Amino acid sequence: MFGLTKSFFTEVSKEMKKVSWPTREQLRESTMVVIVTTLLITAIVFVIDQGMTYVTKFIY
Repeated sequence: MFGLTKSFFTEVSKEMKKVSWPTREQLRESTMVVIVTTLLITAIVFVIDQGMTYVTKFIY
């Protein structure tokens, strides 16, 4: 059991050395894209929700 665990972590360590990590600037740009996209989708859903609420109140 312990041999398998040690083997697993050894393999993980080897694979993590192969990973191409983003630079700080790339990470910052990606984060900004995610934040802006999230805010935009939130605004769109809010507008649709408010419109549907208005239509529902108008019907009833």
